Amino acid sequence: MTTTAEEVLYGGAAGGGKSYALRAILVNYCLTHPGATVVLFRRTYRELEDTHILRLQLELPSYIAKYKSTSHYFVFDNGSVLMMRFCEAEDDVRTYDTFEADAMAFDELTAFTQFQYTYLITRCRSTKPWWPGPRIWSATNPGNVGHEWVKNRWDTIAEVHPIMSIHTASVDEGGMQRQFIAAKVTDNATLMKYDPNYVHRLAGLPEEEKQAKLFGRWDIFSGQFFQRWRSTVHICHSFDIPREWTRYIFVDWGLAAPHAVYWAARPPMTNSIWLYREQYGAGIPTRQQARMAAEKVKVSEEKIEFIVTDPAMWAKERDADGDYMKSPADYWREEFAGMTEVIKGNNERLAGASLFREMLDWQGVELPSGLEVIVPPRLRVMRDSCPNFVRTVPSLIHAKTNVEDVDTTGEDHSYDAVRYGLRALFEPPKKPKAARYFETSGGLVRRAA
Repeated sequence: MTTTAEEVLYGGAAGGGKSYALRAILVNYCLTHPGATVVLFRRTYRELEDTHILRLQLELPSYIAKYKSTSHYFVFDNGSVLMMRFCEAEDDVRTYDTFEADAMAFDELTAFTQFQYTYLITRCRSTKPWWPGPRIWSATNPGNVGHEWVKNRWDTIAEVHPIMSIHTASVDEGGMQRQFIAAKVTDNATLMKYDPNYVHRLAGLPEEEKQAKLFGRWDIFSGQFFQRWRSTVHICHSFDIPREWTRYIFVDWGLAAPHAVYWAARPPMTNSIWLYREQYGAGIPTRQQARMAAEKVKVSEEKIEFIVTDPAMWAKERDADGDYMKSPADYWREEFAGMTEVIKGNNERLAGASLFREMLDWQGVELPSGLEVIVPPRLRVMRDSCPNFVRTVPSLIHAKTNVEDVDTTGEDHSYDAVRYGLRALFEPPKKPKAARYFETSGGLVRRAA
């Protein structure tokens, strides 16, 4: 509560009192600055209600603040307002385009994608004369869909930096002062007094969960979908692709959410792929997405074998008069006319996830000398030119409803784009089903089963 940093993360072990701390900080802000507008975010409304709304109604005396159930506000006697908000889907950030708040808090920050967080914090702004500047507090345990980006943004090494010094981010990263404060279960004196055995229950968790929940370690990632991912194995420095390698483009479409485009190269006579260029961004019109990609190809004078696109791009919509408009795929075909073919990708999710895993798999072979030789994976990526792939794919987690699939609430755009491409390159096309009838001189005859 006393830090002067503008962007604060209190994270680590379970039981440290993180959610309570966020409520206390926001209530204190409202009482200190009459007329303040502050907001507390969680990913879903149910989590917001269970964790904060019910608790605040018990913790805040009615003569200090009253809860307005229709608007989910706590209105303070001095005119301050504490808003309770959620942002479940990535596209939901657009509903906050005209929103303003003097201060913000995010509970369980790793449940949010980086896109959601970085977009929403731009709404922390004010023209009030007393405003001390942006204040954004977050709390979280390690893990979940946002584990990797949160770890990287705050450099969360709890066992090395119990309380990190304040550092200023670059302009490209927001330019605010950041501080990471490690949470430990033993910080919660009240819990230790009334439930000292809670530590034992945390110690009984599976190893990865225990390391995260008991010790607050960020280098252990429970629930990671691609557990074979290793930066030292899958990532390489940029190099010039030889002209004889075959080149492709893979596309995942997005408007409010980011779109993702990847250039891939395949060495002759191999089943391996190198990702060497990326186009990534939100809020870009479909034709502009295609034109940007086409211009890159023209400048580099590349020969693209074909472009594999998101199946959702092939649906045509009707306009107000009932006539069909162009589909997103139509824009890509127009921009790449005369250069290459645009084909529809396959969205069979489980088969795509299985192939993606197979492409990332690698082996370490120990030699008699004791040295280990790596048998490389079939999919590798250039770090410098594909930063969003490197950032998002390792952080994907298992879907809650199907452990064989990726959780689609994560930032899965890079994964989807490459998944479509890998299916097109390495999955044999399905044999067409035999017709139920065939034609003879005597007419149509039903084919035997």
